[in-house]
Amino acid sequence: MNNRSRALELVLCVAVGLTVSASASAEPASTAPLYDASASADGGRYFPETGHSLDPVFEPFFDGHGAVTILGYPITESYVDPYSDFLLQYFENARLEVAPDSQGELAVRLTELGVLLGGWDLPLEVERFPIGNNPGCRYYAESGHQVCYAFLDYYESHGGEAVFGLPITELRFEDGRMVQYYQDFRLDWYPEAQDGERIRIAPLGADHFDLMGYPTSLLEPIVSGDLEDYPVLDIRLSSSVLKPLIGTDETQRVYLVVSDQNRQPVAGAAALLTITYPDGIQFRMMPITDSSGVTQIDIPLQGSLAGSRIALEYTVVYDDLSALTRDSFYIWY
Repeated sequence: MNNRSRALELVLCVAVGLTVSASASAEPASTAPLYDASASADGGRYFPETGHSLDPVFEPFFDGHGAVTILGYPITESYVDPYSDFLLQYFENARLEVAPDSQGELAVRLTELGVLLGGWDLPLEVERFPIGNNPGCRYYAESGHQVCYAFLDYYESHGGEAVFGLPITELRFEDGRMVQYYQDFRLDWYPEAQDGERIRIAPLGADHFDLMGYPTSLLEPIVSGDLEDYPVLDIRLSSSVLKPLIGTDETQRVYLVVSDQNRQPVAGAAALLTITYPDGIQFRMMPITDSSGVTQIDIPLQGSLAGSRIALEYTVVYDDLSALTRDSFYIWY
């Protein structure tokens, strides 16, 4: 381990200690997803991962159709669709709506996003294809298409037709990836992933929301002050400098903003700033982030050479989370 790595490890230990000290009076946030730990004002289940609540109207259907594993997290609150007057809610991979069933009764159903975004291919001509002769495939006569190999394994083990709907295409290549559409979903093939993760559900809910042109304000996370133990599940960093180009006899001020998975400020985060000069490295501990998630520090530049590039690396620790970002500026005159 080189001197820089040892120094970094030492200062990070200090950073962790500062963070614990600053938050000693608060209970540590759980690292597990708190799917049902908090409730919104209308009683819906709140998901801190996206900052939205599951409408109680959709809750039984959501839980009975794979929940987050299949539908993904909610990305909007529920609202009345201005085009259909249906109550609906978008999720990462799907859309749920309350609409009349075949008997005219209102019921929760999946919007057929696979049909809307992928189209329904003409059925296979059974006379021309050896349907049923391939042990790795299953043919669905109701739609005229088959599901094969890893797609079939995933499809059947995660609910099959009852969850995804019938297959409506054969395998396709889209954006360099093998995919297959079903009535309500699309499955994608990731051969580079490890075993058990090579089939993934496509984010058709997010894609369809974008195509519909709904107000993007519907996607904004809702973080209520009434929610207890709101967990910070991820930290994201944004850095800036006061002067991208600065003189040799000046003092540079650098800023760092720490936010969570819903772009809410994170107070009490510890930040280590590594400054790389042409002739060496300096470590500086920045003040703990304030209630706006902001910290800043001044860097004297006296004695630095004009034309030098100063590299900045921020390492931030909050509870058991950490993140890193980089920036730079030039001593120009």
